[in-house]
Amino acid sequence: MTLNEVGKMAGVSRMTVSRYFNGGYVGEESRAKIEKIVQETGFRPSAQAKALKTRKTETIGVMISSLDSALLVNVINLLHASMEAAGYQILIMRYLQSKQLLIQQIRNLIAKGVDGLIVSLVVADDEIKKELELCPVPVVCFGPMGLEGISSVIHDDNSGLALIVDELVKRGHKEIGCLGPDFDSQMSSVRISAIQCEMKRKGLPVRKDWFLQCRDDTATHYEIGRRLAAEVISLPSMPTAMIALSDQIAIGALAVLAKAGVKVPVQLAITGYGNIDVGSFLNPALTTVDMNLQEIVDKITFLLLEQINKNQKIVEKIHVKPLLIVRESI
Repeated sequence: MTLNEVGKMAGVSRMTVSRYFNGGYVGEESRAKIEKIVQETGFRPSAQAKALKTRKTETIGVMISSLDSALLVNVINLLHASMEAAGYQILIMRYLQSKQLLIQQIRNLIAKGVDGLIVSLVVADDEIKKELELCPVPVVCFGPMGLEGISSVIHDDNSGLALIVDELVKRGHKEIGCLGPDFDSQMSSVRISAIQCEMKRKGLPVRKDWFLQCRDDTATHYEIGRRLAAEVISLPSMPTAMIALSDQIAIGALAVLAKAGVKVPVQLAITGYGNIDVGSFLNPALTTVDMNLQEIVDKITFLLLEQINKNQKIVEKIHVKPLLIVRESI
């Protein structure tokens, strides 16, 4: 069945039927006639046919590094709501922090006819930049880093981790370490650098044996936290505070520390990063940094839809400031 056939059965023009399905103005009498035919036949317009005519699929491709991150799952949920409100559906693909897989998935999404791309950027170099610049649709990146020539929403990890170090120093901590995944990954290296720079700025010693990392890229962040906490306990001398690079790492560490009888925060203060919901229900509740995800998603949505609606490339970098959430773990 086609729009023409629905129009003939309802006694209205094809254009009126088209306006009905696209949310345009249709008189009450004509609307009632069309609705009667739709209910009787179950007709729905073909998305493929509409895409051929408008050259739009009303889908947005979303590239994320992994679905293991509670933060990225929250971002996906917020993006889904935001894009749905604007009339778009999202199509999600992951690239597991692999540059080659990221490039391949970008090409896959373009081949599927998406109207725009949103990329969670935790790996970046000139090859990825070139691939995104060649995209025939609008692109917005988000993450701890941006790319020149590409619209980006950057969560300011430097500020967030400086807030943590500053709060720990205010509470008398001078011996600070870190728990994280492979420090060679771009995401980790950005955060490690931010912590160490702030510590040096405050005249604190940076001891490499207190900056513990897990190079097993198959381990979840909870498991990383458990493994590294066991290493902390076995250190000849423990720091007085540990900054975990994610809330999940901190939560995994807290479980092991509690089992070993290490009192938090009396013997060891610990912080996370990301402010996932479960952190506030722990005992002790987890001190962390809220990355302001709703604002990040609002800015992503604005930058992408502005490019789509104006049919032109717009390059803008927006930095979103994080918030320190102080709880009982420090």
